[in-house]
Amino acid sequence: MTRNRPLPWTLSAIIALLAPAAEAQPAPPRAEAQESDALTDRARQLFADGVKAANAGKWADAHAAFLAAWGLKPHYQIASNLGVACLRVGKPRDAAEYLTRYLREAPATKVQERQRAEASLQEARAQVAAVTVEVAPGGAEVTVDGAIVGRAPLADPVFLDPGRHEVGAKLDGYVSQTQPVEATAGGTETVVLKLERPPAPDARRAGAERSALPAPEVSRDSGKTAVLVGGGIVTGVGIAAGVVFTLVANGKASDAARQNSVIDGMEREPFTINCATPAGSAQTQQCSKLRSLVDDKYLFSNLALWSFIGAGASAVGTLGYTWLAGAPSEPEQRVLLFPLVMPGGGGLVAGGVF
Repeated sequence: MTRNRPLPWTLSAIIALLAPAAEAQPAPPRAEAQESDALTDRARQLFADGVKAANAGKWADAHAAFLAAWGLKPHYQIASNLGVACLRVGKPRDAAEYLTRYLREAPATKVQERQRAEASLQEARAQVAAVTVEVAPGGAEVTVDGAIVGRAPLADPVFLDPGRHEVGAKLDGYVSQTQPVEATAGGTETVVLKLERPPAPDARRAGAERSALPAPEVSRDSGKTAVLVGGGIVTGVGIAAGVVFTLVANGKASDAARQNSVIDGMEREPFTINCATPAGSAQTQQCSKLRSLVDDKYLFSNLALWSFIGAGASAVGTLGYTWLAGAPSEPEQRVLLFPLVMPGGGGLVAGGVF
């Protein structure tokens, strides 16, 4: 049966491993014997147990024996047998790692053994993904899903079971990095990780201080102040316009009075009667001028009145908003302007808190 067939490339190695050193002859030793001399006695025994179990088709026992021997002496000859055992117990990822290690370290003279190892590696590779990890700077620990798999630069690819994995690198004095990898059976990937040093302590502290600073807040009183300033300006402009219009209206009234005196001197009769004469008389031109002056006087008087009314409305609105917005948190110096409208003129009353 196939499961009872021994590992074909381990026969010479096991014979060499079991050969007692005391029986060595003066003749030059075989290459296999020299390789076995590199193994400890315990590793040699475990290796023999693994071969025996493999010949009996007990691959789980063979895997355990080869793995224990590898832990004592990671020799490439053990790697080849351990790789095949991993493949037989359903561990293709481990098999690919050990067989790759064997092919990298085994002498080129082992032609048949290398061919058999390559065939087993292809069988394992069809079930896993090979990821080449490139890390800068060298010496960084390479991790897969948080577990350390070696230090950069890695001699061999990292083999991953199909599925999603996190490949990372970490090194003292550098910021660790990770990169997700979606592994597929038989696929190949390349992951490039470039570690960078963290910011200088002063820069980190400055950044932390900036992040700790509270966001600038708009003062609760800033809006109220803007309304007060705007309202004060509108009120002031309205009052100033009212005063100007009042002065102009008063000037027009004075001019009308003088013009009325001229007409009155011509006819020695009241103004309303004097200007009722037919057109073409000598006083018609003077009456037209009087009417124009009177109309201007009323126009500017109305403009002054409405200017004072607008200023008053602005002042009332500003004060009302200030009252509704609430009292100020601290005593403030304020000047309040109130329009004063009187027949034929107006004024401005100022008051406030000082």
